[in-house]
Amino acid sequence: MASRGECRPTKDFLRHIANRVISENIARLPLNVVDDIKKKLGLAEDKYRFSIYNGNPLRIADYLKSEDFLELAKYLKALHVDWILDRILQALEEEYSDSCRPVAEAAREARRTLKEEKVEVKEKITVDGIARMFKMAGYKVEKTEDGKIVVEEPNVKVTVWAEGDGVSYMICRTGRVTTFEALMAKISKIREI
Repeated sequence: MASRGECRPTKDFLRHIANRVISENIARLPLNVVDDIKKKLGLAEDKYRFSIYNGNPLRIADYLKSEDFLELAKYLKALHVDWILDRILQALEEEYSDSCRPVAEAAREARRTLKEEKVEVKEKITVDGIARMFKMAGYKVEKTEDGKIVVEEPNVKVTVWAEGDGVSYMICRTGRVTTFEALMAKISKIREI
């Protein structure tokens, strides 16, 4: 691997490349997915310390070869928005091609892997898989004695359990209204989900 001296990019992967690509395509992405991508990349930066400001940008290559990156790719592929990851990798490859060749090559290889569909998405959904995805998204997950997954956040409680060849869920939302009409409006919105 090249030394840090051979890798001197002027643009930070997360702040100047990934965030720019996401911003340019924000109208084509659900807001929760934008938040998830930013959160996952932020956690990766903390774990791999690849920022140009207080870390070593060569570690981006380590991240692109990691299980953490593969999980992000699987998540985006399952939502059919993996094209955004390809665009981020393309921008990274272009930006680092002269200033940090090992990272540019790792980005090219990651793009090739994604295009060749070596990243497999499991079609069958499981309670454990859902628990893992909730944890990756930063939620506190509890498992009950009867095998259910429970996620509680302020005003929302989600319960997931295995049923047949899939999973069932119940989402409860708490709130406060001052009129019956407001309560009916809330119920109507929930029915739309």
